Amino acid sequence: MNISYKLMSSLSFEDAHVLFNKGFEGYLVPMNLSFDTFVSRFGNAGLSPALSIVAYNETEPIGFVLQGIREVDGHKISWNGGTGIIPEYRGRKLGYSLMVEAEKLLRGLNVTVATLESLSENKAAISLYERCGYKVEDDLLFLSANEVLDSTLPNLDGYEVTRIPAAQSIGSDLFPTLVPWQTDPSNTPIIGGEAVMLTKNGEVQAACLIRKQCVFGNETESITLYQVKENGNEDALNKLLAYALEYDQPINRTTYNFLKGNGRVVSSLLASGFENTSISQVFMTKVS
Repeated sequence: MNISYKLMSSLSFEDAHVLFNKGFEGYLVPMNLSFDTFVSRFGNAGLSPALSIVAYNETEPIGFVLQGIREVDGHKISWNGGTGIIPEYRGRKLGYSLMVEAEKLLRGLNVTVATLESLSENKAAISLYERCGYKVEDDLLFLSANEVLDSTLPNLDGYEVTRIPAAQSIGSDLFPTLVPWQTDPSNTPIIGGEAVMLTKNGEVQAACLIRKQCVFGNETESITLYQVKENGNEDALNKLLAYALEYDQPINRTTYNFLKGNGRVVSSLLASGFENTSISQVFMTKVS
């Protein structure tokens, strides 16, 4: 084999689309995206062809690492939004060299923290990333709850519920910055995110980041929970979740890449009727 590396911007979107689908063919969770969905993934997820790496054997593209970068408080954080190798080239130890090449690009752009997620059951991928210097920060949960969880919402007892567009929380200290990429406020505005806060005497007691799916003028269809920040006030936390996730409505609720380390929040969700699903991931980081 004669392996070389180029930026994904060297490919047409049509060729990159074919490579992406072949690269995930036969994986634990195979992805077969339509062309439009593949192209929109770059904008919606903050990925860039100019930051993504493609491996070639001679002139044939055979693998890739999709990457994006965002700047937080003067520091650059990157995300590996997908690593894939086409089936006929798997098992040839190309994953490690592909990751090394991708990280060269990140170092050249002064990225200080690299992040990624991997399916918990994909032990081979996790082992590869650990050999590249990544470490597991936390498990990520995909919890689910449907229908009415509590027919009567709790009395607010002097608390107030405030909702703002997620974009207004960017750059604030409302939520932590080192989190799974797609749960950051800078991603959720693209898909209609909200920051919901429970306040008392003008001070935030608990806050969460959600996405609500509904047609204007109609009832909520579903809510996705991405993040929760709380200060140990269990009463405030439970009230926040009940109102933000509309426990009194017959809707679908899920968490997305939710950090298991948020133990009080997870316990509250499970006690309220959320259940684990078959999907779980790990959140991994590498600090330069």
